[in-house]
Parts: sequence; C-alpha cells; structure tokens
Amino acid sequence: MKYLFFFVFLAFIGCNKTKIESDNHLIGENSGETKISYKDFLVSINKKSEEEKKKYLFTFINYDVPNYWTSTPWSFNGTSRVPQKETIACGYFVTNTLTDFGFDINRTYLAQQASSVMIKKLCIDIKYFSKRQDLDKYILSKDKNQVYIVGLDFHTGFITRENKDTYFIHSNYIKNKGVIKELTQTSQALNASKTFMIGTLNY
Repeated sequence: MKYLFFFVFLAFIGCNKTKIESDNHLIGENSGETKISYKDFLVSINKKSEEEKKKYLFTFINYDVPNYWTSTPWSFNGTSRVPQKETIACGYFVTNTLTDFGFDINRTYLAQQASSVMIKKLCIDIKYFSKRQDLDKYILSKDKNQVYIVGLDFHTGFITRENKDTYFIHSNYIKNKGVIKELTQTSQALNASKTFMIGTLNY
C-alpha cells in the first residue's frame, strides 16, 4: 500500500511540474520543444553585443521569427507587436521584427511607405529585376546566410537562403494566411509579382 502511495505521489509531482513549465514557456507547434516567451526571448537577444548581433541576424530572421510569428494572421491594417496576437500587415511584419531585433528605425513610417523606401533605408546592394528567374539567379550567386528585403508590386517580406534553397518569409495576404516561411519557388505571392526590388539587409 505504501508503494502505491509513493507512485501516486511521484505522478502528482510530475503533473505539477509539467503545469509549472507550461505556464512559463510557450510550446513550439512542430519542434516538440519548449521555448521562452517572445518577450523574454527579445531580452536575451538584446543582451548580445553589436558584433554578436551582426552574426546572429540571419538566425533571427530565418529561424526565430518564423518560429514565433508563423500563422499570425494578415490584415491590411495589422500592426501587432506580439506573435499570435491580432493581425500583422506585410510592411509592419518587416519593420516590427527588425525593431524587436534592435534596428533603430521609424518602424511605423517605413511600414506605411512603398517597399522601395524601406529597402533604400535599410539595405545595401539594391537590385531591380523584371524576371522571376533573374531574382533566383542573383540570390544563388551571393553568399549563404544573407538576409534580403524584397519589394514586389504590392507586397514585401524577407528572403533568406539555406544552401541551395531560398525562402520567402512574409505576412501572406493571400486568403489572409498571415506569417509564413515558404520556398520562393512555390510562393504564390512572390510569383504573382511582375517587378522585384531586392536589397541586402544592413545592420
């Protein structure tokens, strides 16, 4: 009988521990791992030195931003500062996340301008293309682990490259899907555009 009581006690402790952990962490949908709240995560980012942050920028945009923001809904007037809360427009998605990282910018002004204004303000090595395949060739000709901002006919977002795969990270207006990281080759929003302006993000 005393052994039964002991195992019940252990189970009770284990359940309470799980509850405490779940109250203090957000659970990643796909990773199966715990992750700290977005607010606490940003605190840890901004404790890094400027040199450390320069090296970390690609990881932040390519992995961390999608990890927290994916599925946050899109709306034309969306300005959310918190992942999974309310809605986020494409321009605000770019400027809000960059501000979170530590970019000293007028995020509201830039989010409301044409993407060309934002790209000229934040990027170097700016290029213009009218053919989709020329955009792909350009990105694949550059070094890996770069972050780009791309401006389309009526849309904007980040482009990143992992080895030979390139990704479009954006707040997707199509069917109000919201924040998504998708292969550039199959991105409806990217492939629907007739013009492409791209710059290398400069921190």
